[in-house]
Amino acid sequence: MTLWPVLLAGALVGTGLTVVAAGLVPAAPDLHAALARLDPRTTRPQETVGGPRLLAGARRRVVPHLVETLGLRRYAADLHMLDQIPEELAARKVGYTLLGLAFPTVLAAAAGALGVSVPFAVPAAAAMVLAGALFVVPDVDLRRRATTARGDLRRATCVYLELVALERAADAGTTEALDRAATVGTTREFARIRAALLRAEVNGRPPWDGLSDLADATGVAELGDLADIMRLSGHDGAAVYATLRARAASLRTQLLTASTAKANAASEHMVVPVALLGVAFMALVAYPAFARILLS
Repeated sequence: MTLWPVLLAGALVGTGLTVVAAGLVPAAPDLHAALARLDPRTTRPQETVGGPRLLAGARRRVVPHLVETLGLRRYAADLHMLDQIPEELAARKVGYTLLGLAFPTVLAAAAGALGVSVPFAVPAAAAMVLAGALFVVPDVDLRRRATTARGDLRRATCVYLELVALERAADAGTTEALDRAATVGTTREFARIRAALLRAEVNGRPPWDGLSDLADATGVAELGDLADIMRLSGHDGAAVYATLRARAASLRTQLLTASTAKANAASEHMVVPVALLGVAFMALVAYPAFARILLS
């Protein structure tokens, strides 16, 4: 066996692990990133993507082109839900793809070392299939995690609606009600809402504009509804207590309906395993009798 397949396998594995580590290691916080959280119009430089310093130059040149070529900007809402940027997703996709290319090569090299001859077409085809499958894994994982985070933000919005309504019932002003209600929760979702209100305050805009920006960035339309209600109250002085309670009740009903549907779907998925378990138990109980009849 020649030495080049082993060297190629080692190089591919090392490159893939390096790229994956570069995408997973968090970046060191800096002033620019803090300002970007306060002003969404501020673009984050490519140096903020985590990774070893030796890869900084290559990342600055290659990763932005990958983002544009692969069209990863379409995941902006999902990435914003997870506090990530497209460059991190591109790094993960490249790392997973390299691992998919390297794994069959490593197996073929190990088989060759054991004296088992494997045609070159087999690991090549397996590497292409596995690389294609792993290429889409970060996208699927991103959508799954973003959906979970978006559901958590919707539930927090339902609670926030109730809190704002209570603050308004206590004769708090529009801005005061939004600020005081946001300080009650200590979860990550309430921290997002507080950050949106602070961002609007720093930019000299009303707080409901911050909620609208957060709704557009995350895809949670319920925050936009709250912003519209409070905008009406702030501009026209309308009494919005009943409207807020009604919107909170409607959102709560939607969340309960979605949870019930998810629970019913999970129960339906358990029908087949339970049925197979019952059939296997019946076969185990009836086997001695059938065996005695057939052998007699």
